[in-house]
Amino acid sequence: MAEHESGGDTDRDDPFANLATFKPKAPSEVSQARALDEDIQKISKDNNFPSRQPQTPEPEAVKPGKRRRFNSSGPKAQLNIKVPLECHARFYRMAEERNIRVLGDLLEQALDALEQQDSR
Repeated sequence: MAEHESGGDTDRDDPFANLATFKPKAPSEVSQARALDEDIQKISKDNNFPSRQPQTPEPEAVKPGKRRRFNSSGPKAQLNIKVPLECHARFYRMAEERNIRVLGDLLEQALDALEQQDSR
């Protein structure tokens, strides 16, 4: 059994204990392996074999209906509310009509209008 610094006994051998038999490949062996890989790539392309390399997907086009919105300065808090689909569409439509890029600004304008109406 092997004794480790942690003081515990294990039945496992240390895989790095004897590296004397390790010999790195000669440079000619490495270049031959690269040439073989290139030949394999050429043969696979010539015979229309599919690659197993991940394909980078085409970036999706930004939908014309929604623009990217940017946060304005100042401290923020998240406000998540569930609304009917009609209300959601109306909110975004109003933001687009007023050229408002930060949705919080539209909410602020709506709250100001409500407070002004209530003070009459």
